[in-house]
Amino acid sequence: MNMISRDERVIDHIVPERCLASEGCSGSERLLHNRFLQASTAGRGLCTLSPGGWLLLDFGEEIHGGIELVSGAFPGISFESDEDKGIRLHVTFGESVSETFSVPDYCHAPQNMEMKIVPWSTVSCGELGFRFVRIQNVDRKPAPLQSVIGRYVHRDLPLKAEFFCSDELLNRIWKTSAKTLLLCLQNYAWDGIKRDRLVWMGDLYPELKTCAALFGKQSVIEKSMDFVRDETPLPQFMNGLWVYSIWWVLGHFHWYRCFGDLNYLKTQKEYLAGLLRRFAENMDENGLQKGFDSALLDWASEGKMDSIPGAYALLLLAFRAGEKLCRILDDPKTAEICKTAARKMEGLDFPVTDSMAGNAFQVFAGWKDAGTMFDDVFAKTLPHKMSTFLGCFSLDACVMGNHLREALDYLRAYWGGMLRLGATSFWEHFDVDWLENAVRIDELPSPGKKDVHKECGSGCFKGFRNSLCHGWAALPGEWLLRNILGVSFLDAETIRFAPDLCGLPFAEGKIPTAFGMISVKLRDGHSEIVSPETIRVIKDK
Repeated sequence: MNMISRDERVIDHIVPERCLASEGCSGSERLLHNRFLQASTAGRGLCTLSPGGWLLLDFGEEIHGGIELVSGAFPGISFESDEDKGIRLHVTFGESVSETFSVPDYCHAPQNMEMKIVPWSTVSCGELGFRFVRIQNVDRKPAPLQSVIGRYVHRDLPLKAEFFCSDELLNRIWKTSAKTLLLCLQNYAWDGIKRDRLVWMGDLYPELKTCAALFGKQSVIEKSMDFVRDETPLPQFMNGLWVYSIWWVLGHFHWYRCFGDLNYLKTQKEYLAGLLRRFAENMDENGLQKGFDSALLDWASEGKMDSIPGAYALLLLAFRAGEKLCRILDDPKTAEICKTAARKMEGLDFPVTDSMAGNAFQVFAGWKDAGTMFDDVFAKTLPHKMSTFLGCFSLDACVMGNHLREALDYLRAYWGGMLRLGATSFWEHFDVDWLENAVRIDELPSPGKKDVHKECGSGCFKGFRNSLCHGWAALPGEWLLRNILGVSFLDAETIRFAPDLCGLPFAEGKIPTAFGMISVKLRDGHSEIVSPETIRVIKDK
């Protein structure tokens, strides 16, 4: 036996919560109670699909995995030939109700398939992200089903962090962020569980930030960062995008700041130095990268020139982070190269653009004033023109301009908007304009109402291709811990404590560290923090 590895995930079996619709179907209500994983010759109550009949099941929330169809006896049915044996069913999975009535073809994870059931059998199908499944009998014979069971495939990771406050919407946003990330932490940290099911380094950065804050130090994050490194020998750029290699540097800087694992950081030394030197050597006398006429900052602005300023701001941040990492790794030569490159870039002057995230990164780089950016741009625009990928960075820039309350309102409107549409996980792409006259994703399409999953989106997010569970959208989970509970890491042994209730009567929670849990309780006019003895707490006055 040439075994490669053992799957690190578990499988939970769940029953559907409701049958939304059906035609030519009898006994559909039995599938909501039948918990049979094994076919039996006993006289069980059946759900029967007549020829051409179908039913639409809702498993209650987004899951990753598939279904198991348990069939009963085929009384009185004869088959004309060996090839004709079995009853053909067409199965369509959907992250929305509307998607189950489509003929999806989005690559990476098949969503519709034809399969056969035979008497007293259990057949599995599907390996993707979904909440709804439509099963249609496309045969000439009735199809008897003893049960339809959901296979929920996931990592059995305990949620270490906690967050609870007086605003139930914020609580729902936090919990949905945690669920979204957990679903995407499969054998690797994927961008999405419907598509692309790939390790995109840009997506991985908000995922690793959220994982560190909510689940602590997890090997799947390190495994994924190492995977994209090993798949990208220098001088190539990760995922073919120079900005995504920048995210790798920033990712390691954040991971080390949270956990201080020098042994793991040392395994990145050679590649890290080579990558930083690659950028420094490609810099012209003006601090710009030679031959880089475009940049992909956010897929929502793919190919637009307004991505350039934000991309260069990230590169400056990467040089600053790289200098610190190289000094920790006892590589003073590369550290000085980073320092020189950063100084050359500090004099760059880019205009404000239509990219909200790019403008935020310019603030982080020190090129733009946070207060002015808020007054002139963010206050007039947000929560419009945000993205689920980089939206929280726009909110951070608002906070830097002393507008945390406004940032919190933007978060409520944007991520809360997805919840208003029935989301149980956060999406690859969303715009608050979609809310107008829209039907929820867990309801049947309605004439005269906007079908968000079918009709909305643009570019690579258009229509049903839009993933409704995308790991990069989980960052509000970390953002709320850092900005409301006020816990941010200066290094693995030092935290800054600057809580702000923003008018909430109370908030409380826990945050994992390399040395144990931090506990925070906030009441109007009172704050309390309990941390491991190893952790030094710097309180903002």
